[in-house]
Amino acid sequence: MSHTTAIPTEPLKRIPGLYRRWELPEIFEVQRRYHIEEAGTHADGTPLLAVYSSEPEADVMAQEEAN
Repeated sequence: MSHTTAIPTEPLKRIPGLYRRWELPEIFEVQRRYHIEEAGTHADGTPLLAVYSSEPEADVMAQEEAN
């Protein structure tokens, strides 16, 4: 049995702000795709990250069914 899943192609939207890696669990939500990029360092030397997110998967599926 083979199972293939299409990779969604909808654009990701930037979540405002820059984050430290230990803050990521606080912003992540289920049924979303994320892209994380390095975004420099804080004054104290801590690496900062920019986070991009998809729309929730349930919303995307509902939009596809409506079309």
